[in-house]
Amino acid sequence: MQALLSILALIGAAICLYITVKCFMLHSDIEEFHATCSRYLDEIQEVNKELDEAEINLRALNRTIELTNKIASKINAFLDKFAF
Repeated sequence: MQALLSILALIGAAICLYITVKCFMLHSDIEEFHATCSRYLDEIQEVNKELDEAEINLRALNRTIELTNKIASKINAFLDKFAF
């Protein structure tokens, strides 16, 4: 009986050790995944900043085009007054 209990205790200890090792491996994988996600998040935030800057530049460019078109329209109207 004593031998059977000893064997069961060894089996239980082996199972606990196996579970502990698996938990440490899983924890390591989770830490690696978290680090990867953090890097991706940093990259996404940087791209978002660049997109915001591009949007500001695009608005400024559109405003410049509008003003240029107004000036061109006024120049054309002025020149039409002198057309024969």
